[in-house]
Amino acid sequence: MTLNYSMPWQFIRNTAVWSATTFAVLVIATTAYSADYYLANKPGSGAGTKDDPFGLADLPKPDNRPTRALAVLQPGDTLWFKGGEYSFDTGPVKDFYHVGYLRPARSGEAGKPISFQACPSEKVVLSAASGGQPIFGNGDRDYVRHQGFIIHGTVGHMGGKGAEIAYCEIIGQYVDTSDNHDGLRIEHADGAWVHHNIIHGVQGKSGNSAGIKVYKSQNLIIEDNWIYDNTRGIFDKDSGINNTYRRNFLSGNRQEQFHGNNQGKYMVAHIYDNVIDGHVALGYLVDGSDVHNNLIRGDMLAGHWAGEVWNTRLWNNIVIASGKAITAYNESKNRFVETGEKKHLAYMDYNLYTAPPKYTFGAYSKEKVQAFGLDEMRSRGIEQHSQVLANSSEIYKDQKSWELLPKWKTAGRDGNSVGPEDVALVLDVRRYGPAARGR
Repeated sequence: MTLNYSMPWQFIRNTAVWSATTFAVLVIATTAYSADYYLANKPGSGAGTKDDPFGLADLPKPDNRPTRALAVLQPGDTLWFKGGEYSFDTGPVKDFYHVGYLRPARSGEAGKPISFQACPSEKVVLSAASGGQPIFGNGDRDYVRHQGFIIHGTVGHMGGKGAEIAYCEIIGQYVDTSDNHDGLRIEHADGAWVHHNIIHGVQGKSGNSAGIKVYKSQNLIIEDNWIYDNTRGIFDKDSGINNTYRRNFLSGNRQEQFHGNNQGKYMVAHIYDNVIDGHVALGYLVDGSDVHNNLIRGDMLAGHWAGEVWNTRLWNNIVIASGKAITAYNESKNRFVETGEKKHLAYMDYNLYTAPPKYTFGAYSKEKVQAFGLDEMRSRGIEQHSQVLANSSEIYKDQKSWELLPKWKTAGRDGNSVGPEDVALVLDVRRYGPAARGR
């Protein structure tokens, strides 16, 4: 254990007589008290110091009772993992699917999180030898941080306030299930920050196998992640409120790259500055979400088949089609509603398409499906400034630098650029995962 103050709490508790001035100084000093502990991939125990780190014997058994290496952590403390390939005997998934094997005994505090971190420049690989319990997951603990790990398995549930997971690589596998199966599961969280991760290989029999899944969470910032080769990329499944998804690279997921709500309360999401090789499936029960400044490489911009998607705002998106037509917006359950408190499109304009866009409504209604072209939508006051171009070379200088041609740098809704602020940055996969930490 390494302290960042030379006067630990034990000294204060054991000192019987001291002046009021000394007391004030010590209280001020110890409000910032924190400690660094260390864990190594060794079979025995240790003191938790850099020279004598905790060992695997200091971690929980499958019964998940707290042990020294986790129980000692106080707000502001960090448990540093030395390099190695760790293999844990975790708890049975049927009993502990909702909490992580490595979780603190208490919450951190705002500005003083409890941190689990890989030692700088050391490769730390975590996996479960048995049990199937998620490796990490703070449950309802507040202000818990995870950084720098390669994780074979799952992380979840990340809940509470102020959780952070960053610069990790989460490697999933195929599971023969249609039930929930996630790389990272965020549930009942407020203000979690998920950034600079790689999440891939989470596959199953349905879209319930997702790189990131969100349940009943709010005020999330999910940014700067590379999510690929999962059954579904991101799934904000249940009642997400005010969650932001930005600068993510979503590619090669077998179903939707992004899928919104399908149960609970109405979702409100902010989706921008992403590169998405597919479309934004807004989901069911969505009201007031915005989708803007994305690069969509596919034949559909946004919408969903299940209905109850209201007051969506879409602007400054670039859609590079793979085919000869683009579905700019789709809502299959209901025919087009353009007025009132529940209208389909609160705003849609300043989008660029490389094929003629169409807008479809009511395919599953009792009446005939509505399919509008761009001119029809303009006659309804929508897409007044959106344009159709022959190909991407009329938008970008090339598909290496992804630099916008000059005319598009001020062609957006507010005199700003269309598309993501920096496409090449989002596509630079060197900025994701443990190796990117400190770049």
